[in-house]
Amino acid sequence: MPVLISPESFTYLYLADVLSAGKASTRPVVCSPFSLSARDLEARRFALDGQFFEITPSATGLPTVRDKDVLIYCVSWLANALFDERHKDLSRNLQFTARDFLDFSKRGIGGAQYDGLAQALDRLAGSKITTNICPPDEIKECSDSFNLIRYEAERDRDGRIDAVSIELPERLYHCATDWTQVCVIYLDYFSLAPLRRLIYILAKIQCGEWQPWVVSLNELHRLTGCSSPLRKFRNSVQGLLTDNAIPEYRIEMDAQGMTVTFYRLPGATPGLVPIPVKRSACV
Repeated sequence: MPVLISPESFTYLYLADVLSAGKASTRPVVCSPFSLSARDLEARRFALDGQFFEITPSATGLPTVRDKDVLIYCVSWLANALFDERHKDLSRNLQFTARDFLDFSKRGIGGAQYDGLAQALDRLAGSKITTNICPPDEIKECSDSFNLIRYEAERDRDGRIDAVSIELPERLYHCATDWTQVCVIYLDYFSLAPLRRLIYILAKIQCGEWQPWVVSLNELHRLTGCSSPLRKFRNSVQGLLTDNAIPEYRIEMDAQGMTVTFYRLPGATPGLVPIPVKRSACV
């Protein structure tokens, strides 16, 4: 039987990697399998030092940054259960009501929001990941090709999703239930626009407690998977500087606007768990 997610049991939001890697993986393959908008039908491939990570989209496109909210919801449930020692609540098979998820992720509860959840589940379930990154030794049997979720939906008499049962891939479940592989994220994360969410998570992975993250604008543009021209993307990043829009971080851009530096603000989030181990870095 799936474990029922109960939103009142959440204390913090947590982030975990899409996949965990074994000890032999010393450098991360930084990648974003999540698109900034729907209907992105192009497969993505990222490679480093002979390791690769590839995501093939579903028939309706790559999963979006907003679709990732479903994974954050499940990961946060598991990580909270882990730290609260609610071991009976740790399972790859989870269940939640659509209304609870929509409330939790601040989406509203209209027909469009229920339709959006159905589309998100289809994109997550239909997108396929292929990688040669070796899993941790604790995972005895692990395919090099898998889907982000498997799911079944119960619908009400009007055909609207009422409840969802989800099976998480073993790699994601392993990360979410390993205290060295999860980290607290901004409690109001769901209020951020898609690009801000993606840049925030990249900074969370790349920027150390004391060491800033310096990245070229070209590389940041590539990592986000943003389809807009570099000039327009630079304007978007400059907008982040003016309104300090990325929580927990201060951002600076060089005079030519071609290099961006992220500094982690001291005391920005509860220091309850460490930043994830950088053995893989799938945003």
